[in-house]
Amino acid sequence: MELLSTGIPALDRALGGGLLEDSNLLIVYDTYSKGWALAFEILRNRIRAGDFGVIIDSVLPISSLEMELRAADFDIASEGMAGNVAVIDVFSSFYGIEYPYDFVYTDGTMDAGTFLPKYSRLYRRLLTERIGDRRPVGIDVTIDGLAFLFGTENFLSVFQRLIADKEKARITETRKRPINIFLLNRGRASGDIVAWVSLYSQYVLEFSSSSAPLKERMIIRKSPLPEFNPLKSQYSFRLWGGKVELSPVQSR
Repeated sequence: MELLSTGIPALDRALGGGLLEDSNLLIVYDTYSKGWALAFEILRNRIRAGDFGVIIDSVLPISSLEMELRAADFDIASEGMAGNVAVIDVFSSFYGIEYPYDFVYTDGTMDAGTFLPKYSRLYRRLLTERIGDRRPVGIDVTIDGLAFLFGTENFLSVFQRLIADKEKARITETRKRPINIFLLNRGRASGDIVAWVSLYSQYVLEFSSSSAPLKERMIIRKSPLPEFNPLKSQYSFRLWGGKVELSPVQSR
């Protein structure tokens, strides 16, 4: 199983070496945190390494998502038109919004009861039309958004089925194995959702903002790598000039 770099040396070291292919990374953050930006820094770096970005958007119209991602200096339209990124737009599918972009995939007939087969069809189209033999790097924006659309119990059932489908694909397919990044705002999610998604994630990062501007704490809660040192898992984090900055916090 290949170990992949996040493109952020400090993060690779903190995780114990990087991200295992076919792994899930959960990023948990609070309402005012910018910790979500780490996902897009990783995606940008993986695109430079030849991978393909898949953004699963369940919370915002594309125009709003584009504005949010300016903070991380990530331009969806430019990356989409360059053939580096596509969006599976669950939000717009549910609310009947259509876009002229060919890198935005929607299905206006999708609802909570038909999500799984219709999502799977969109993803298969995306594999054929855009991803090819590249490695998919998926970002779920956001897990709590999907839970809101489906309801907690239905979401957990759907999420477990997606994990099972991923395992079947690992056994039966020969294409490059993906990295999946789950974004989860703890202020919008129940404890059940946090606990279940953490269970299915090999890596868990937790961000906490403070009253001080730009100052946040990142704690690595979980990594499967033997080189991961829990005693060196706390970092200060900030998003500055569209770039992620990490520095270790010395434990006492």
